[in-house]
Amino acid sequence: MKKLVTIFLALGLLISPVVFGGGAAQAAEPIKIGTILNLTGPIAFIGPLFKNGIVMALEEIDYTVGGRKIELIAEDAAADMNVCLEKSKKLVERDKVNIILGPLMGDAHMAIAPYLANKKVISATFYCGDLELTKYKNWFIYPTTLVGLTTPVGYYAAELGYKTMITAGTDYAGGRGFIKGIKIAFEEKGGKVVQEVWWPVGNKDFGPYLSSLEKADTIGYFVEGPSAAQLFLSQYQEFGVKTPLLGTTLAADMPDQIISQLGDGVLGLKGQALYMAGMDTPINKNWVAAMTKRFGQAPGGLEANSYAITKAILAALKATGGDDSYDKLWPALLKVKIDTPQGPLAVSPEGVALVDNYIVELKKKDGKYYWDPIKTYHAVADPRLKK
Repeated sequence: MKKLVTIFLALGLLISPVVFGGGAAQAAEPIKIGTILNLTGPIAFIGPLFKNGIVMALEEIDYTVGGRKIELIAEDAAADMNVCLEKSKKLVERDKVNIILGPLMGDAHMAIAPYLANKKVISATFYCGDLELTKYKNWFIYPTTLVGLTTPVGYYAAELGYKTMITAGTDYAGGRGFIKGIKIAFEEKGGKVVQEVWWPVGNKDFGPYLSSLEKADTIGYFVEGPSAAQLFLSQYQEFGVKTPLLGTTLAADMPDQIISQLGDGVLGLKGQALYMAGMDTPINKNWVAAMTKRFGQAPGGLEANSYAITKAILAALKATGGDDSYDKLWPALLKVKIDTPQGPLAVSPEGVALVDNYIVELKKKDGKYYWDPIKTYHAVADPRLKK
């Protein structure tokens, strides 16, 4: 009998390390973060910029948080919502990710949202999202909703004393959301939108739309990207329109090369911007220097967005001790408060980021154009979320 006990004890000593060793190995498995980027298609230039911001945030912590290594798995959105759904399933079912950053476009968000909610995968928007995403309770909507992003334009217009406004924008879901934000905020302050003008995505001639403008104190506008911004503003000057403009996403849609081509005629242009590379804060100066050294070019708003998103996710993972399960990570994410190159970042109970937003004016000094932040709106929130 004593021999049997001795044998079982010996076997126990041999087996125990295997059992507990297996558990330790499981605990040390890497955290897998998926990202869906536009790497091919009409906006393929955007994907690498978003990826640079993610990579920088991960390299700063040596791809390690809470004692676990991080593995980044990038997939191509191909600017197609059906492709995004396929890639989401691949990331979740084959790669076993619990976190997905992106994709960019709103139609893709809505296509993948039910699936990711069912799988309890925490997801993040790269550049705004529809308020409807909040119902799924797994979306980190950064930097705010489509409507929330542009509310400073409406508020600022009212503060300037404008009573009437024309809104003009690109006719797709994102454009309509941005214009809606301007309108809601302006009307909240007693202003009146007297005309709404819409043009199709990829429009090549703004002349007919500029010719149709009625009389108003100001024009709140949105165009999709640098090429459209350049064409719109050049034709605005060409047609001699005198109604003052208030734009959206200015710093992102009007890089230096576009401004240089437009020239001094656009000096004094005002509107909303989320991030300017020249922001005079220590955290931004250090980040711009590090990004420029790492990737060979100064960063812009796209890199700033993906960097801030990744930093928020990492802060939540640090708070959970590296636990990336939905039940632990989502509550931790809602409590995140950090500083980023764009400014302070917090999260609403619905999962919508709360960040500073700026009114900027285009100025020139020593022969160089720059966006001067002339007013800051702190922790901007979608008015529909206010209690």
